[in-house]
Order: sequence, then C-alpha cells, then structure tokens
Amino acid sequence: MQTTFINLIPVFLFFSLGMLLRRLQFAGTAHAVFLLKFIFFISLPALILLKLSQVPLDLERLLLPFVNIAINIGCMSITLLVTRFMNLDKKTLGSMLISTMIINNVFIYPFVLIGYGDEGFVDIVLLDFGNSVMTATFTYALAFRYGHAKHATKTLIMKVLKTPLLWAIVTAVILSVFSIPMPRVAEGFLEPLGQMTSPLILIALGIFFSPRIKGVGLVAVTISIRMFAGLIIGLFIAKSLGFQGTTFAVVALCSAAPVGFNALTFSSLAKLNTEFAASVLSISILIGVIYIPVLMYIFQI
Repeated sequence: MQTTFINLIPVFLFFSLGMLLRRLQFAGTAHAVFLLKFIFFISLPALILLKLSQVPLDLERLLLPFVNIAINIGCMSITLLVTRFMNLDKKTLGSMLISTMIINNVFIYPFVLIGYGDEGFVDIVLLDFGNSVMTATFTYALAFRYGHAKHATKTLIMKVLKTPLLWAIVTAVILSVFSIPMPRVAEGFLEPLGQMTSPLILIALGIFFSPRIKGVGLVAVTISIRMFAGLIIGLFIAKSLGFQGTTFAVVALCSAAPVGFNALTFSSLAKLNTEFAASVLSISILIGVIYIPVLMYIFQI
C-alpha cells in the first residue's frame, strides 16, 4: 500500500496546490472554470486522440460505455427507492437524483494515468463516453423535470455533437480499428498538450473545493449512493461480464467516483437546490481524494 500512495503523491500535491492558490486568492472559481474548459476542449481531446488510437479495441472495451450508463441508471433507481421514505421538496429531490447519476470520471483520470497507464486510460475514456451521452440527454432532461426553468435538450445535444472530445474519440477509434499510424508531426504536437491534462484537472479541482455543507444527513445519503452503492453496482456488472485486470480495476474506480460537476451546473440551470448540489460535490471530492487511492490498493493488478 505504501508504494501505491507514494506513486500518488503528485496527485495530492497538485490538488493541494489548487487549494493553496484559492486560499491565497491567487486564483478563484473563474480561473478553475477556464482550466476545465481548456482541458475539455484542448488537452483532453489531444490525450484521447494520441492514446486511444494506439490501443487495439476489442468487444470487451466496446461494452464499457454501456457499463457506465447501467451504473448511472442503477444509482438513479436506488435514489428513487430511498427517497420514497423521505419528505423532500421537488427541487432538492431533483438535485439529489442528478448528483447520484453523474459520475465524475474527470476526477479519476489522473489516478488511472498514474496507476494503470495507457491501457487504463483507454478504458476510462470509453466509460466516460457513455457517461457523457447519458448526462447530456436523459440526466439533463430529468433535471428540468424537477425544476421550473425552460430547457432545450436538442440544443445541448447539438453542443455535445460539436465538442472536440467526441470527435477525438471517433477519430481515434477509426485510427485504431484500421491500424492507421498517427503522423509523427501530430504526435509531437499532441504529446505535450495531453501531458497537461492530469495536473490541470487536479489544480482546477483544488481551486473549486469548498467544504460547505448544507443538510449533512441528506448529503451523506447522496454520497453513499453515488460512491458506495455505485461501487457495488459496478463490481456486480464487471464480475458478470467477466472483466479482469486493468479493465476491472478501472470500472471499479469509476463506479466509486465522486459527483460530477454537471450536477451543480444542471441544478443551477434548472433552478433546483444549488446549495445542496454544491455541498454534495465538494464533500464527495474530499472523500474521493482518500477513498480512490484506497480502492486502487485493493484492486491493484
């Protein structure tokens, strides 16, 4: 276990750096938003295009997007079951639902890159593809069902279809399936861009982190469903499908990931309980900083 944590020291240091920058008022949420946009539109697509195109794809890996969707639906079902016995207002229930359904795979990326290398990275990219599709369609629509704001699902879907992330995955899959080599000039350009991804994600998460808690009991229930019940669902699916090695470990880590940032975004857009969503997001990330390394040790290969 000592070796696992030593290898993860950079993760803790980058996350702490982000917290320090916020505390010193050197950076705020606006800077973190910019970093995440840079990651989403530039560095992460570059990393995906470079790594995914170099790894052969088999049937097991092509099932991964559906595995993530199944985990999302499983967590939603548990939330609906548990909340039947609670007297929650509609807006809080909506925030709770989408918080348990959106997996923060971005948080897991640095851990997977350090712990499992390129093989693990390919697995998490494919898992996250399913998560992104689910989030941009069903989860987004569900948020507005519990809110009172107007929405345009088609508009968001079109935005997803235009994102570099999606087309990086599509291009990389084509290059992999047809064994088309990446031009050397492209590799030289994409490599340094992709290497920025992990540290920038962790710094941005550290800047975003705020230990505000609103409704401790309900926050605990929400996080338990997302990070602990989610893990059980993920392990069951992975075992049922016969996943082994790196793929099994990555599915386990992602199924136990903290709440995704879009839970807060959607709560704001749909006029749900934004303060509650912010509390769940921050506390789940804090737990994840310790919880995920422990799981990495348990599922080490």
